[in-house]
Amino acid sequence: MIQILAFSLVCSYILSIFVRKILIHFNILAHPGERKMHKKAVPEGGGIAVFITVILSSLIFFGFNTRFIGFYIGATLMFLMGLLDDIFDVRARYKLLGQAVAIGLAMYLGLTIQFVTGNDSVVNIGIFSIPLTFMWLLGVTNAINLIDGLDGLSGGVGAIASITLGVVALGEGRTEVAILAFVLAAATIGFLPHNFSEKWKMFIGDSGSQFLGFSLAALSILGVTKVAATFTMLAPIMILAIPIFDTCFAIIRRAKNGKHIFIADRGHLHHRLVDLGFTERKAVTFIYYVTILLGVVAVFSTKLPPKSAVILFVITVSMIVTISFMLSRQHKPKC
Repeated sequence: MIQILAFSLVCSYILSIFVRKILIHFNILAHPGERKMHKKAVPEGGGIAVFITVILSSLIFFGFNTRFIGFYIGATLMFLMGLLDDIFDVRARYKLLGQAVAIGLAMYLGLTIQFVTGNDSVVNIGIFSIPLTFMWLLGVTNAINLIDGLDGLSGGVGAIASITLGVVALGEGRTEVAILAFVLAAATIGFLPHNFSEKWKMFIGDSGSQFLGFSLAALSILGVTKVAATFTMLAPIMILAIPIFDTCFAIIRRAKNGKHIFIADRGHLHHRLVDLGFTERKAVTFIYYVTILLGVVAVFSTKLPPKSAVILFVITVSMIVTISFMLSRQHKPKC
């Protein structure tokens, strides 16, 4: 496993150097704007390096596993949709349509939540697997995409979540899924130095955030919820609690203010932290720490009896909602 992860880390780091040059050559840049924190144009599309690394590593070390075909096809289409957005700034409705097509095809190829178990019983959720799987894949993809607002935020949170999902998958006896999750983490970490660099800065872009979000959602299905205990299904939600609830609050906030849910604003958690006086780096670090804590809680919850795991989940959600409410009460957006 060490060789796979080392290869993925180095491959992503080196590829990112060449990808940045290509992005500059073709003028694929993110320009400063009202909601954006950077002050000059930055190459956007670092997700190319992450995507190529993950696919290349999995093919070299695993070969083409037909069990993962839904993941491969869906992730590839999601990456391509994100890349088009990086290049042409695709309108939200068309991006959503592209995401729906990618998810629909992935589900058609077998990427679905099919069963849940509780104690000694197994329940086939039947037709409910379609809306449940669709909403999960769409929700997590856009959750990671929406927190991509500060250097290293979506990539770092995604890497932490990938590692945690890998640990949970190992506990469930799904070794191949665990290794794939660790490869995703290594590829993302290999890119992050370029994201944090001042001199050689590059953004992961929609190509990266959409690929990362879809991959996390898909791996949680393959590694945890495909045939998992009902309470174990709560683990991915806890692991990805920050982006999931940040997205839910964004939808509620925009609807309450009479705005279209796809119209961006400065109400996300990372914006609020910066507006409250955090530096960008401290805001990102704070969210990292919270994500790590949630990851530990998620892993711990899979070892608990069902009732205890549900209680822990409710407590965790209540704390997130309370903190978010307190931040919203104190938040005064900066123009």
